[in-house]
Amino acid sequence: MQKITRIAAILLVVLAFVLAVLALSLGRHNTQHTAIPSQVVGTTPASSGESNGVPVVVAADALPAGQAISFSSLRLTNEAQPPQGSFTNVDAVAGHLPLVGIPAGTPVTADLLAHGMAMQLIPGERALAVPVDEVAAVGNHIVPGDYVDVFLSLKSPQNTGPGPNRDQSQTRLLLSRLRVLAYGDRNLPVPAASVGKPATSTAEQSTVRNDVAEQARTAVLAVPLADIDELLLGAQNGKLTLALRYPGDDSQPDNRLFPQPPVVLAPLAYLSGEQHEQLNSPENDAFAGVDGSGLAGQIVALPRATTGRHVELASGIEIIRGAQRSDSTGTHSP
Repeated sequence: MQKITRIAAILLVVLAFVLAVLALSLGRHNTQHTAIPSQVVGTTPASSGESNGVPVVVAADALPAGQAISFSSLRLTNEAQPPQGSFTNVDAVAGHLPLVGIPAGTPVTADLLAHGMAMQLIPGERALAVPVDEVAAVGNHIVPGDYVDVFLSLKSPQNTGPGPNRDQSQTRLLLSRLRVLAYGDRNLPVPAASVGKPATSTAEQSTVRNDVAEQARTAVLAVPLADIDELLLGAQNGKLTLALRYPGDDSQPDNRLFPQPPVVLAPLAYLSGEQHEQLNSPENDAFAGVDGSGLAGQIVALPRATTGRHVELASGIEIIRGAQRSDSTGTHSP
């Protein structure tokens, strides 16, 4: 009986060895068989990686710096190793402005696109920093994204001449409903799609450093271009105070009901009708400037677009007085 058991064990060992050899032979045959089609169709590892790579947005055409990117100037391609900061969706890139010219075929990355505070402005606005403290900024309770009114306080100059010493200090609303872009070290949250990074909320920024608001010395406001002159002049000659307002309150004063301060640069005489209309543009309005005494209400002037006080000529300065005019030599003409 033991002899039969020994013979059966030997047969099982031999059978297992034969099966192992057969399995090894079949494995080698299958490997060689699957390698043949790749060589036949010309599929290389590089092309296989390209077809199964990650989609990346690239420039279909050359993208000039500072010009909005259109959908038609972008396309998707597959990359085995996408560049850092690249985009996988054309919608996330279209409409943005390149910081530099991007050649055709180049992957568009976040560091090539305009971002930061400048992208929080709208056309016609400028970012301007004004000094603040705890009293002038609602006890440091202002956060980026709030809307504020700017009040100007002017102290009366010392009266050294004869007559009664009358206090001429004044406070008035200078600019209304300005948007706060930054307060101290806190900035507006940046959408993830605009820079290729996760968005950071204002609340998260506030919890990073609790002492940021206490140390704030400046607030950055979005100011219409035509109002920058008055804000700068007010900050230099008086004290600015920010009054927090409800974001949904869009009421503003109508400055057409009040005399406007005279400009520093008076418009030329004999302008055409089209040129007179151009005087009302924000750019020309800001270029004309604001007279400091007029800002304090000491001078009443005609509307700024029609005020003509002097005109520079090649031979001198022409002075207009009512219906008469004279040049710098004193020659009068009707």
